[in-house]
Amino acid sequence: MKNARDAILNAAKGLFARKGYAGTSIREICQAAGITKPVLYYHFDSKEHMYQELMLDIFSRTKKNLQTLSEFPGNLRDKLVWYIYSEFNNSKEDPNSVRLLFRMMFSPEGEYPSFNFLQECQRERFTIAKMIREHDRDSSSQDSELISTALMGMVLIEILEYFFTGRSSLTRGKAEKLVDMILPDASPKKNALPKGIAAGGRR
Repeated sequence: MKNARDAILNAAKGLFARKGYAGTSIREICQAAGITKPVLYYHFDSKEHMYQELMLDIFSRTKKNLQTLSEFPGNLRDKLVWYIYSEFNNSKEDPNSVRLLFRMMFSPEGEYPSFNFLQECQRERFTIAKMIREHDRDSSSQDSELISTALMGMVLIEILEYFFTGRSSLTRGKAEKLVDMILPDASPKKNALPKGIAAGGRR
C-alpha cells in the first residue's frame, strides 16, 4: 500500500509541476500512477489533500537540512557552503519538487490551495541569520536577516538559471563563491605574519 501511496504522490507532483494544480485531474493522476480511483481515495481524501502532503514533504527536507546545519561542525563558511550545496543537490535530484514550488510561487493567487509558504521560507532565513549573528557579535538582527535574505535570493537565482539553461552550474564551487561574495569574513582569520616577514619569506 505504501508503494501505491508513493506512486500517487510522485504522479501528482509531476503533473502539478507540468500542468499546474487546476489543470490536473484526478483521472490523470490515476493514469500516471497506474492505479484506480478507489485506490487513490483510499490514501487521499481529495486532490487538495495530495497537494498538502506534497508541500509538507518538500519542506520537511528543508527542515532536516536546517537541523543538520545547526549541528554541522566547522566554521560559518563551512556550514553555509554545506547547506547551499545540499539545496543544490536536492534541486538536481528532485526537479519536479522545485518546478512545483516555482509554479506555485509565480501563479495567480487562488490557483493553488492555501499553504503557508512564507512561514517556511522565514524559518530558513531566521536560522541562517541566527548563525550569522553568532559568528559576528557586532551585527544587528536586522543586518543578519538582510544578509540571509540576500544569500537565499542568490541561491534561488542560481537554481532558476539551472532549470532555464540546463547548465551544470549547481556545484560546490558555486556554493563557495556565493558564500564568499556575501560573507567574505565568514572564514576564521589567519594569524597575521610578524611585521617585516613576507609570506614564504624571511625576516
